Amino acid sequence: MRRTTAAASVVTMLVPLLLAGASTVSAAANGSLTVRTLDRSGKPVYAQVAVYNTRTNDFRFVEGNKKTSLPNGSYELATSFTGGNGEDGIVGGHSVKVSGATTTTFDARKGHAVKVSISPSPGSGYDRTVSAAVCATDNSPATMSTSAAPGDLYVIPNSSKAYELAYGTTYTPRSTTGGDFWLASATHSRGVPSGVSATLRKSGLTTLKVYARSGPDSGQARFSFNGAPASGSDCSSSMDILDIQRDLPNSFGVHVPAGQWTVGQEGNDFIYGGSHTYAAGKTATLALGHAVWGPGGQLPYTWYHQLYFGADNPFADPVLTAGGILASGTVKLTHAGRTLYSHKYSPSQQDGAQPRIPGSGWYTITETGHRDHLPAGSLSTSSSLSLHFYADAGKNQQIRAYITRFSPGALNSRNQAAAGSTTTVGLGMQRDGTGDSTIGRLSDSVKSVRAWYTTDNGSTWHAVTAKLSGGKWTTAVHNPAAGRVGLRSTVTDTHGDSSTTTVYNAYAVG
Repeated sequence: MRRTTAAASVVTMLVPLLLAGASTVSAAANGSLTVRTLDRSGKPVYAQVAVYNTRTNDFRFVEGNKKTSLPNGSYELATSFTGGNGEDGIVGGHSVKVSGATTTTFDARKGHAVKVSISPSPGSGYDRTVSAAVCATDNSPATMSTSAAPGDLYVIPNSSKAYELAYGTTYTPRSTTGGDFWLASATHSRGVPSGVSATLRKSGLTTLKVYARSGPDSGQARFSFNGAPASGSDCSSSMDILDIQRDLPNSFGVHVPAGQWTVGQEGNDFIYGGSHTYAAGKTATLALGHAVWGPGGQLPYTWYHQLYFGADNPFADPVLTAGGILASGTVKLTHAGRTLYSHKYSPSQQDGAQPRIPGSGWYTITETGHRDHLPAGSLSTSSSLSLHFYADAGKNQQIRAYITRFSPGALNSRNQAAAGSTTTVGLGMQRDGTGDSTIGRLSDSVKSVRAWYTTDNGSTWHAVTAKLSGGKWTTAVHNPAAGRVGLRSTVTDTHGDSSTTTVYNAYAVG
């Protein structure tokens, strides 16, 4: 049961984007390069320039209008900067051969306007930005981009087929409480054109309807939408970035170019999901923050007499199943009354344990988790998972077990049930595989399901009947007048393996 975290993948578009990190140039510096960066009045202005040696693969950022020692050689350059008026955005890229003291220039006076709009227009009530990125077509880190208000963005043309231009526009609602967001983009390959005047059609966009609840998370959250490259070049992906700030709970629409997108939500906690493909002209719904955040992920497996705990998450959102990075807790493996492995973990740690197991037999993995530093009244604050299973130490295969994913119905946007009501809770039987074809998967079926709920944080547990109908397990919880409800389920399969899943403060009442 590996603890994993991920850094937020969002890069803001309101300032020049630095899309790669610098490395130290190790070769002897027997030349120099001065990159002059001039605004549209011809005055030198501050700029960072991405500099990439096409032979040695050395990469660094240098400051415009200053001499920098460099080895002689061929370099790809890209830059973006703001004019002296504080409004103009300029982007450009070209190659240069350094031989001794070399000077090259990015002159914004040679720049041409970038004009991008969406048709039909989203209408009034929006703030607009136009963005552009110049990229080297060999996918080197010589890529820079920037954004500006319509009419204030300029690109310095370059006929070399070693470069390309990505461009786009964003419509952001002026209202901080409602309204849809629009983003459209395109790429011009085989050179950087002398300006752009493009009208991008709504028909090429896909729509994501986001319904974000509060409870497991609360307060202000940042929603990130990141597009994957449509082809071998990632220049277009530097345009396909959208950041949204909204208070939870909230709902809004996002209209972005069709293709692959990853979505994340970051508030007090951080959750994210894998890349999914969305088709043009279609609408997909993302219900985020729905109760319950609880144990989920891959089941453990054996591998040459070792037990791999797999990749689980004690606080997985039902849709964005990775994250829950505030978790701390314990993991323990026992066999025949003996503890084989025990570990305490904290946020931002990984538990990559692969303890050797003494032989085939019955084992138990117990994990507890809790999320710290949450506002008072938060939901899904603690969870636990116990897996009792038979493992064949001599075979590379996943264990038999089920993890229960609780899904309470008829909750409001704050994950609250009505006082004194009865809530139907879905008991999802989750058996996620490893995705590795060399690890066998055993057939399994459910023999019995038992369920309980608590209204006093686990001091008392009330048994309820789990019912199977239409291939789905459910149970009914009789809610109190106010408070919070915790949930527990034990699933036993036909081979005797069992799992108990518990989530405290799963949903609220009142």
